[in-house]
Amino acid sequence: MARSLSSLFLGLLVLTLICLQGVFAYIPEGLYEIQTLDNEYLSIGPVPPVFPPMDVPARLSDRRRGDEIWEVLRSNDGGYTIRQRGDPKWAYGLNRDDNGAVIVSSRKAPQTWAVDKAGPDVHTIRVVNEDKLFTAKRDDFPQVVLRPADGSGEQLWRFIPFSDDWNARGGMYGKSRFNVQCYL
Repeated sequence: MARSLSSLFLGLLVLTLICLQGVFAYIPEGLYEIQTLDNEYLSIGPVPPVFPPMDVPARLSDRRRGDEIWEVLRSNDGGYTIRQRGDPKWAYGLNRDDNGAVIVSSRKAPQTWAVDKAGPDVHTIRVVNEDKLFTAKRDDFPQVVLRPADGSGEQLWRFIPFSDDWNARGGMYGKSRFNVQCYL
C-alpha cells in the first residue's frame, strides 16, 4: 500500500512538473524579433542622448530600425528575461513602470516575464503570477502597455528566431568603413 501511494505521489509530481514546464517552456533561449500579429516590431525609443541612458517606453515599429533584436533568457524561477541586444555593458532589459507601461531600462534589473503559448506560433507575455499582459497600444505614440487578459489580438506576439549572420554582415547599415563606433 505504501509503495503504491509513493508511486502515485511520484507520478503526480512528475505530471505536475511536466505541466509547469509546458506553461513556461515554449521559447528556447536565443535571439528573436518579437512581433505583433500585424507585423509590428517590439522596439525601443526614442532614446534621448544622455548618459546614463534613461528608461524609455517599449515601442511598436512598422519597419526594421536595427534595435528590435531581443535576447530571451530563462530565469531561475522558470520565467524569462528579455533584453535588447546591444552593447553588453548596457543591459537594456524589459521592465515596467508604475503607470502600466512596458519600459526598456539600463538602470533596473530586467523583470521576469511568463511566456505562455496562445496558439500556433503565437504567445502572450505577462507579468509572472499576475493578469497583466503585453498589449499593443496603437495611438499617436504606438507602445506596449500592461492590461488584463482580454483575448484580443493586441495581446498576441510572435517570437521570430534571429540569425546572428545579420550582425556579421554589418547589421542595418552594412559593412562600411564609415560605420565606426567611437568610445571616448
